[in-house]
Amino acid sequence: MRIIKIFLFLLTFSQAAFATDAALAKILASLSSEQRTLLYQYGTLNTWASPAEADSFWRVHQPALGAISPEQGKLLATELLTNTELTYTIKKPSRLQALRGVFTASRLLLGLAALVGAFAAVQLIGRYLPGAWQWLVRHLYPFYRRLFSPQMLSWELLIVALAGIYWGPLIPELIIRTIVIHVALVLLWTQLTAILTRRYFAKQYTHIILQSFDHYNTPLQAFLYVSVPAILTSGAVLWVMQVCADVWYPYEVIVPAMIGIFTLPPLRSMEKALSRLLFPFTYERLRPKDQRAATYVLISLVVWGVLLLLPVVLREALLMLTIFLTGALLFISIADVIHSGGKNYIWLQVVTLGFLFGVVVTGSQLGMLLLTWIGMGGLLVYLLIKYWELPVVLGWSWKDKKAWGALGMALLIWGIATLIRSRPEWFALFPKI
Repeated sequence: MRIIKIFLFLLTFSQAAFATDAALAKILASLSSEQRTLLYQYGTLNTWASPAEADSFWRVHQPALGAISPEQGKLLATELLTNTELTYTIKKPSRLQALRGVFTASRLLLGLAALVGAFAAVQLIGRYLPGAWQWLVRHLYPFYRRLFSPQMLSWELLIVALAGIYWGPLIPELIIRTIVIHVALVLLWTQLTAILTRRYFAKQYTHIILQSFDHYNTPLQAFLYVSVPAILTSGAVLWVMQVCADVWYPYEVIVPAMIGIFTLPPLRSMEKALSRLLFPFTYERLRPKDQRAATYVLISLVVWGVLLLLPVVLREALLMLTIFLTGALLFISIADVIHSGGKNYIWLQVVTLGFLFGVVVTGSQLGMLLLTWIGMGGLLVYLLIKYWELPVVLGWSWKDKKAWGALGMALLIWGIATLIRSRPEWFALFPKI
């Protein structure tokens, strides 16, 4: 009996805590930018100043904060102080900002002047020295023909790519730095592919890469044509991450790394065996390309689990891989996409739902709100897909009933939104701070 009383007490206490948190979350969502600023300043004073100064600040700015009580104000101020990152934003023009823009514009104008001057010099040479071009063509044609041959041009662009990756992080301007580094990374990937495939035009080596994801090339060829350039590019991105403080490179490194992993020879030789984990039941009409897609999804699931087990969680890579897996699993779980038989179809639904629920729980445990939202968004999309798909799978047709179906889907979405608003504690899986 005592255990039951304790359980009821804890249940009542947790419900009250969730209700308080839900009320504070609603207040936080309704705050204006000015009110958030005042609460942030109030939290700073509570942390670093004396209680008298904090109380004085609260009394002065109480009218601007509306009906927020002092207790609620302290909780909201602590939340904002803990989870807010200050950024430098220009609110209005100033002399310093104008001078900064002048210097940036001057550099761009100098570059434009050099291009226009070079064009003018070429025109003047052609007008006043008409024989100069014929002489240059006659004597320099063999040299330029060799210098700009497709083979040499690939090596030259590769050198340019390496130079851009090495010196690009030293460029002070954010936009120019980002453009230079990304162009260099693209050149590195494409020119490595061109050199290894010995196809020096994009149309040619793109065709070979697409063949590598089918059964036209051997595992060794797929490794050379796809894995090696992708792995070296991911290594270049890792190096840029170490020397450049820009935030987007940790999100990008997982893309070439996963492409490199997909075509590793041991994994290519194990594709049929690995695909049986997603298609465990024998089905004669299962296509080889569906088995390969299942293998890629399974490899990504394994890498996703490895990222969770690392001593330091690579949050950006985990986030990008989660987005890919969510989209891939939702896609292959559709009956018309992969014809794998009824039993395999049911198993795919179990795997998809298990992963999406796992994403929600993982996001709450790691404190990654965006990861939890991806999982919840994936569950919502899954529910909407099955709303249209399951009646068709069971033999019913939406023909001439799509308008009623859309109305039913609207009611379904409205019901989910109403449930979230009425029971937010069911969806707030993060621990109370």
